[in-house]
Amino acid sequence: MVKKYIENNRGKVFYWINEEFAGTKDKGAIMFTHGLTADHTLFDKQTEYLQDEMCVITWDMPLHGENRPYKGFSFKNAAADMNQILETEGIEKAVMAGQSAGGYCAQAFALFYPEKTAGFISIDSTPFGLKYYKKSELFWTDHYDAIARWYPYEFYCKLSAKSACTTEEARLSFYQALVRLGKKGMLEAAKALYRDFTKYPEVDFKCPVLLFLGEKDKVGYVKKYNEMWEKETGYPLVVIPGAGHNSNFDGYEFFNRKVIEFMTTQSMRAD
Repeated sequence: MVKKYIENNRGKVFYWINEEFAGTKDKGAIMFTHGLTADHTLFDKQTEYLQDEMCVITWDMPLHGENRPYKGFSFKNAAADMNQILETEGIEKAVMAGQSAGGYCAQAFALFYPEKTAGFISIDSTPFGLKYYKKSELFWTDHYDAIARWYPYEFYCKLSAKSACTTEEARLSFYQALVRLGKKGMLEAAKALYRDFTKYPEVDFKCPVLLFLGEKDKVGYVKKYNEMWEKETGYPLVVIPGAGHNSNFDGYEFFNRKVIEFMTTQSMRAD
């Protein structure tokens, strides 16, 4: 995986790619976006396994990892950054995979660039569209940064890693990402992301969709929202055995196999 960056009026945006497959239509391309307070290392188990099979892109969502400082965050702007990365690499279409809040970036991309979205993979994320959410549930996301501010940051990091993951390896990886982000970065990112995600309509996907959910995901109402999402749309929901909220890391062997199956269908290829 080679580290590269694009640049625009919002800042420098770093990403990682296995260049040898960039722009090839026969292998397909997939772009992974991590969730709130994580970084691109959330997908280390995917890059290790998938980079010899297809074009793989990971990146730090704006306001996370190395993509700081960043001006004017919105999921629409993040989608524009994703499009700029694809254009830079000569990639016509890609499967967009997002974990938790990273699923909002992927949905925003599908919303604004449907012709470039070969598929959508949700990983313990939730849908755009206010019909899925109660006002009482949105209260906690609207005030997340205000509540999190009162926690000692070391405690917050340990609690978040324990809550999001079921395996020690996944917990350590997420904990380290949280420490790198720092409390100021965490509060800035949480405020920006949670204030923006309710502004977008539900996406009418024109591509194949696959929903993943960790069997032991107990973060917020993620389990309930995914069950509603499946019932409302008919999108297939795959439960990853024994995994928590960071299910692609906890259950990476199962997850990687399912992604390969999804990517090897003809519909994943660029036209």
